[in-house]
Amino acid sequence: MKSRVIFASLILGLALTTTANAATTISDDSPAANKSAATLLVNGSEKQFAHFIEQHANRFSHTSAWQTYMNVVSMYNQNPVDVLRLSAADRAEFVKASSVVSGQLAKQKQPEASQWAGQVNNTVRTLTYFWTVSQDQAQLPENE
Repeated sequence: MKSRVIFASLILGLALTTTANAATTISDDSPAANKSAATLLVNGSEKQFAHFIEQHANRFSHTSAWQTYMNVVSMYNQNPVDVLRLSAADRAEFVKASSVVSGQLAKQKQPEASQWAGQVNNTVRTLTYFWTVSQDQAQLPENE
């Protein structure tokens, strides 16, 4: 009888330990999850970036690629939902413009240029992630 009580309490202890360890966790694996807002062109840093480009690449700041890139970033900073409403053509144009912006930053010799290039890359990755997720959500069947 004593061994049955010990066995039952051992099983109960193992069950409680297993239950405590089986707690679910929610993880955010989005590209922006491990990045602070300072690593993206958000929260006003796009104005500092525009100032940097105007100072160090003045001719480039008048190109359509630059205007396209900054329009989307500004739109995201003003109202992030508006960026999700961009057409596929506008999204593709933004991605193309961002590669031109990255190329222009790669030509710069200032140490800040590499930091801005990282922020441009992170911003593009975040926006394309949002577009992919919103596209996937639109394809899900609705609950009836």
